[in-house]
Amino acid sequence: MNIEQAVHIPVLKNEILEVLYSTETKSVFDGTLGLGGHAKATLEQYPNIQTYYATDLDPQHLSEAARRLKAFQDKLSLHNTSFTEIHSILTKATHPLSILLDLGICSNHVDEAEKGFSFKADGPLKMSFSGDNAAEVFVNEASETEIRNALRNFGEMPNAQQISKEIVKYRQETRITRTHELKNLIETHTHPLKRKKAVTQAFQAIRIAVNEELKVIETTINRAFSVMQSGDKLGIITYHSLEDRLVKRLFKELSTPITQADNFSLHSVVQPAVGKLINKKPILPSETEIQNNPRSRSAKLRIIQKV
Repeated sequence: MNIEQAVHIPVLKNEILEVLYSTETKSVFDGTLGLGGHAKATLEQYPNIQTYYATDLDPQHLSEAARRLKAFQDKLSLHNTSFTEIHSILTKATHPLSILLDLGICSNHVDEAEKGFSFKADGPLKMSFSGDNAAEVFVNEASETEIRNALRNFGEMPNAQQISKEIVKYRQETRITRTHELKNLIETHTHPLKRKKAVTQAFQAIRIAVNEELKVIETTINRAFSVMQSGDKLGIITYHSLEDRLVKRLFKELSTPITQADNFSLHSVVQPAVGKLINKKPILPSETEIQNNPRSRSAKLRIIQKV
């Protein structure tokens, strides 16, 4: 599919517009611009926004988003880099500031076989947001232990040991270079009723491993808080339990004061909380949104405000 024809429906759009932004918002940082769905909705609803900073590792996405957002080009500050660079990009941002990280894979990455993220259609084994063949390198060159740990820790696969063993055995004869090659290998060594889930878990695990996604999330949250001022907000949309557990834990740490017990076992506050949870429970998509966009089903939005 031509990228100009690609459709990407922004997840939890209405909830984000209502809770993450306000008429007071002066700057926005969108760490996952994609095709500009959230950006367009935000800039249309909040004309008071002065600068819309955005990052994306895919240069094609950045170029296409710029085309779609041409009406707002004077407000755009687009960067072909990881959202981990937030601290260097926002040095001159005006406040109040709102930050959005949508951790889902852009529909275009899933639908386009050449991106190598999905097993639905055969394509090169890539899974890198910048377009290189990171997954191929990992599957063929990582040790059996590294592959097993990735499948177990990032895919929560019960048969991680067996699959990692089979991958190493297979690659001794033939280099694994295609998504369907890997898919067929996993299915061959998985119970027929569990094949789809196993392949989904394995692809998720390898994608998280090669992109260091969990480490990137933690780094970015810490760097975001270093540039945020009182009243600024950070919203993160997660799509699987590993991401959500991590974001939930980090937000809890930021919103909990550090205490210390004295000689009488009374706890005194050593450092007050630096954040306040906007929503104690995650915001979920409505049934209507799920019907219109099934890919939003697993989305969870958590928002924290700096105090």
